[in-house]
Amino acid sequence: MDKRIELLIVCLGCFLGGGFRYLAEFFVSLRYSDQFAVLMVNLVGCFIIGIVTALVTKKTVSKSWGKFLTTGFCGGLTTFSSFAGGINRLMFFGSTGLAVVYIVLNMVLGILFVYLGCFFVLGDKLGEIFD
Repeated sequence: MDKRIELLIVCLGCFLGGGFRYLAEFFVSLRYSDQFAVLMVNLVGCFIIGIVTALVTKKTVSKSWGKFLTTGFCGGLTTFSSFAGGINRLMFFGSTGLAVVYIVLNMVLGILFVYLGCFFVLGDKLGEIFD
């Protein structure tokens, strides 16, 4: 595939992911904190990346769709720059313990959700990804 077309596909995915992120953060933060909203979109993004990675590995989804969904959509959706800013705000206001819990939850649960996304698609054949 032409790299210019691939770039447009990724940009479109990022545009949609960023829009979805904005809406998710807006609605989640109405009821919960901004940090919880960031956590939620990070976990959803990690789960989607796990599913898409497994589907591309199985050749159920093309590499182009994989790029659109992972690099594009999830790249626009997930918010690790906001994640770092949220940590700084927590630490600045003296909530270092909460900042550490926030970091651990994002890292551990994010990795777990990638695994769960892959397992959701591959089940017992999950080990085949690493062969």
